[in-house]
Amino acid sequence: MQRDRPSHGDAASRATIIAFAAAVGPVAMLGLPFSVYLPPYIAEGGAVPIALIGLLFSISTLWDGVVDPLIGLLIDRKSGRVGAHKRWMLGGSVPLALSLAILAIVGDTLPFWQLLPLLLLFYSSQSLMEVAQLTWGSALASGNADTSARLFGAREHAAKFFLVAAFGAPAIAQLFIPGLSLEGRVMAYASLSIPALLLVWIAVQRMPARPVLPEPGIGWRKELRLTLGSRPLLLILTVHFLNAFAFGGLAATFIFFTDAYLQLEHRGSILLFLTFVGGALAVPFWTWLARRMGKPKGMVVMCGALVAMLLLTFLVPFAGKFGLTALYTLVLGAGFMGLIFIYGMIADFAPVDAEKCGRDRTAFLFALGNLVQKAGNAAALALAYALLDWFGFDPAQPRQSAQLVHAIWAGLPMAAWALCAVTLIFLVGEPWAQIGKARLLARR
Repeated sequence: MQRDRPSHGDAASRATIIAFAAAVGPVAMLGLPFSVYLPPYIAEGGAVPIALIGLLFSISTLWDGVVDPLIGLLIDRKSGRVGAHKRWMLGGSVPLALSLAILAIVGDTLPFWQLLPLLLLFYSSQSLMEVAQLTWGSALASGNADTSARLFGAREHAAKFFLVAAFGAPAIAQLFIPGLSLEGRVMAYASLSIPALLLVWIAVQRMPARPVLPEPGIGWRKELRLTLGSRPLLLILTVHFLNAFAFGGLAATFIFFTDAYLQLEHRGSILLFLTFVGGALAVPFWTWLARRMGKPKGMVVMCGALVAMLLLTFLVPFAGKFGLTALYTLVLGAGFMGLIFIYGMIADFAPVDAEKCGRDRTAFLFALGNLVQKAGNAAALALAYALLDWFGFDPAQPRQSAQLVHAIWAGLPMAAWALCAVTLIFLVGEPWAQIGKARLLARR
């Protein structure tokens, strides 16, 4: 039986979209949840001093940001003529699975000098899989803005599902096994990566061949010159940075916000879980909006909705009201859909970029986006904590600074999403961003 492998310019079938979305599992599950569980797990083992744990993960994050563009260039330039996505995704899955197994089983007993290279391998393998999968999505879209909205909408829906499962597995395990240790919860969470990796190995069998013309060298200067000379790309990257900054600001101070302002310190994990549930429920709507309005306009609506939701916290007294806050958190989580629009815009712009540059740079564009996203998250974390320290926030007595925490938690994201909406206005008129016109532009 002939496999479903759409040719260039054809819309991806439902089966192909499902396969593409299913392959996001390891990337989604081993991102945010892993950063939540792994540091305390390593700290509990005592093999690495507390003071060095922050350094350990800071070095790993910096390395991950630097290696992303290199991964993109390697995928674009060194992939061979066919099978690029399959080759890179399967190649990344093997060291990812091995390093995850070692970290989950004996990570709390390893010294700093052994953990550091292991984490570098883990994050590099994860980045390799992520960039290869995003590039696959762009190849499937083939410049069709409607198809890219369906593809990256399905990807975000699947990512939310995997995140709900990742955060839910330790909680369920602890519910059925009273007194379960942190190691047991990490194992319960990490074990979900096995079926997720199996889904990747199944999904890549449906990948269409992606022609790539190998080129010598890396070409950093040329890549930088082409990137800085592309106004639409710089605007997309600015939107990516601002969206990541806004989300990073919320995440960085969420626990302080629940403790200090909401006075629900024992319910913070539940509220965090509800944000992902809300996101999973809302994906179909945002996908529909991206297909209906186009991605820049759709994301402007998203930014406006989130600013309004955050402004609501200054008008409605949520403190101490768990039921009302749970409902609010569920709805707020439904708005975190920037990646549907941003990844789709990169995919829509990639054929135009290829025409201008004379070759396909899709993997590099997505890798550059990942770098900008991590920079936005890091900048939000640094600024939020700097402001907390500047105004005398005391973590031991958070309720004394309730209004300060609230202002930072809501104020930084509101400013970032407002600027994001203004930036998006300059992308609304781009021909490649118009539903129904992108395929025609790509064919020209």
